[in-house]
Amino acid sequence: MLYTKTLVILTALLLDYTLAAAPISRSGQARSDRFVAVSAEVKLHVIEAGPQEAQSIVLIPGWCFTAEIWNKQIAALSDRYHIVAFDPRSQGSSTILNHSNSPDNRAEDIASLIKKLQLQKPIIVGWSQGVQDVAAYALKFGTDEVGGLVLVDAVVSAGVAGLDAKTAGMTLRWMPTYISSPQDYLEGMMNFIFKKPLSPGELNTIVTAALQTPGSIGLSNLVLDLFCKDYRPAFKRIGVPTLLIVSGTSPSKNEQLQQPIPNATCAVIDSAGHAVFYDEPAKFNDLLTKFLEERVKGKVIK
Repeated sequence: MLYTKTLVILTALLLDYTLAAAPISRSGQARSDRFVAVSAEVKLHVIEAGPQEAQSIVLIPGWCFTAEIWNKQIAALSDRYHIVAFDPRSQGSSTILNHSNSPDNRAEDIASLIKKLQLQKPIIVGWSQGVQDVAAYALKFGTDEVGGLVLVDAVVSAGVAGLDAKTAGMTLRWMPTYISSPQDYLEGMMNFIFKKPLSPGELNTIVTAALQTPGSIGLSNLVLDLFCKDYRPAFKRIGVPTLLIVSGTSPSKNEQLQQPIPNATCAVIDSAGHAVFYDEPAKFNDLLTKFLEERVKGKVIK
């Protein structure tokens, strides 16, 4: 399973862990940081920005990342859209749990967050591990409550059905390093996540934030994402426009583009690594905006 191969080398991370604390405005780009209780035991750290009456976009980061990985999208798009980014459970500043960290659990968090924030037909954007969360959401809840989906550089997992000894071995070989020396492991992975070099400050910020996820939880999350459940039946439950944004360097590029998702369009950003939206934010934001205006709102951009 090529998705496994990708996440063997790409696993985790985050970015710029600087939080801007400003109240939400009903117009403009004001930004707020707060915690939202999505269940009796889970509070998610949530960043909101932009006018609440505008189209909402929910941004889901990957394995061990936090909401701040989306800072370039928050800054560029919050003049027109209501942006909601959050740290998934057991990542970043959200509640850390020693149990219930599967994509199904995170899908329930997404559904609860949409309800708590009273989001009307939001666009859900999931990157890497977040793609499994989006698939789990569609499988469990359908897509009647959302306006569209965006899957960024990951194949929806086939679980055990897509497992082979070679890819499983590649994944598991590096896990002792992650458990025994998580900082060394995460620093080493940066070269595979980002195509464009990170500054020392960025690297330190990303690794520090990634270390907020305990190693045992990070490992179990990886196994749950890759090896345990087939989320492809979600394809039949997707009834909204869907955009696939794929890194041109991804080893699973062809597999991503061939996923049988109804009403889906695809775009490849050749110059980006796995963190497509971070390496090439202008290109990514342009694709997302055109998808919103042309596919979701039915408008044509000249």
